Amino acid sequence: MDNTPTSFIILFSSIVIVYGGHYIIPGSLPYDGYHNLHVPHDPPLYPTLTHIPHTSFSCAEKEYGYYADVEAACQAYHLCDHHQRTIASFLCTNGTLFNEQFQVCDQFYNVRCGSPYIDL
Repeated sequence: MDNTPTSFIILFSSIVIVYGGHYIIPGSLPYDGYHNLHVPHDPPLYPTLTHIPHTSFSCAEKEYGYYADVEAACQAYHLCDHHQRTIASFLCTNGTLFNEQFQVCDQFYNVRCGSPYIDL
């Protein structure tokens, strides 16, 4: 009887240990992909606007509601009225973008700015 599969499993399990959902290789740090999203980057992974920029955003052919401004990388958003006019414009805080699906400023990695995909 050949014990090769059993030997491989024992060897593999002794090299890679699963701890708290992270794979740990002895002698190294656990890998956490989301950690890379939260460490400082230069330039940042998201827009860092300090004011609402002037863009070509228009409420033409839009119903009443809030809409992300794709030219402002979705950090800015606008409120359109029933007469297809812009009532007000807003700016999400740094690190967040306007999520049209949920009508909130959401973490940048949860928003696909300008994409037709609705849900991540």
